[in-house]
Amino acid sequence: MGKMSSALTPADVVYGMEKVKVRVLRPTPELKVGDEVLGPFTQNQEVEVERWIAQVLVEKGYAEMLDSQDVDLTLLSRIAWREERTPQLTQLEDSFYAKVKAYLDKLNEKARTSTEALTEKRMAKVKLIDIVNCRLQKIVNMALMGGQPPKDVLSCLTPEERALLEELSEAIERWRRSVGGVEDG
Repeated sequence: MGKMSSALTPADVVYGMEKVKVRVLRPTPELKVGDEVLGPFTQNQEVEVERWIAQVLVEKGYAEMLDSQDVDLTLLSRIAWREERTPQLTQLEDSFYAKVKAYLDKLNEKARTSTEALTEKRMAKVKLIDIVNCRLQKIVNMALMGGQPPKDVLSCLTPEERALLEELSEAIERWRRSVGGVEDG
């Protein structure tokens, strides 16, 4: 398991609580994971559990992940392409940045022994930078406009981006007032 690079964000919590399917690899007795009691399970049984529990079961060799909707280079490329070509923010799931972090952590581990993984990691970081820069520009423009954006716009923001928009809006408003009481816009 990779080391944590920073404190948990709200998106990390959402990501860990998402339900995912796992396939049990061998007969498993009742297990206690945190406060959760799981099982017993039979071999090849498919169960849905929170991602953090699934990760423990996978690490201990009890299960394998199924149809996980994780981030990969193809998805990052598709999002970057879409984001660069639309004036509005595109919809991202709340756990997007947490999933990207998990994907990059996985690539970091693989890159120690695989040049292909190192290349993929570099390409993924470039795509992520494109996405972040494009979305950041749109968020800064929203903050400059002042006022509360419509709900459909807010729903396209991840929790981290909503917090950034709020902080930027407040900072811009404070600055406007400090230079002569200039109101929004």
